[in-house]
Amino acid sequence: MVPVIPDPEKAEARVLVVDDEPNIVDIVSMALRYNDYEVVTANSGREALEAVSASKPDMIVLDVMMPELDGFGLLDALRSDPATATIPFILLSARAGEEASVEGLEAGADDYLVKPFSALDLVARVRSNLDLARFRNAE
Repeated sequence: MVPVIPDPEKAEARVLVVDDEPNIVDIVSMALRYNDYEVVTANSGREALEAVSASKPDMIVLDVMMPELDGFGLLDALRSDPATATIPFILLSARAGEEASVEGLEAGADDYLVKPFSALDLVARVRSNLDLARFRNAE
């Protein structure tokens, strides 16, 4: 299958996908590109920090458990910087259950999605969180 790469000029938004599992990065990227999102990827929290400083994304889809700088560490670092504090985040995790979800949301994530997830659910959450962020920023 040939990946769909939208024209950045026509893309809905720019999404940074961060996960140390290449197959998850591929699945998330393909689902988002198919739905007209521009996708940038990083394989670690450190790479993600570099990507964000190079060009601020409209949203970050982020794995919780990664070596070096995990998802909570990256979330905390970006939320503490006024330039990146309002970027919407969706955390991805293999940890299911109410307790794990609450922990992610209390850490500052906008949404929490348990692996394995459906592409339709992911895209719907990306779209709704981007819409909410645009609404908040318009006020």
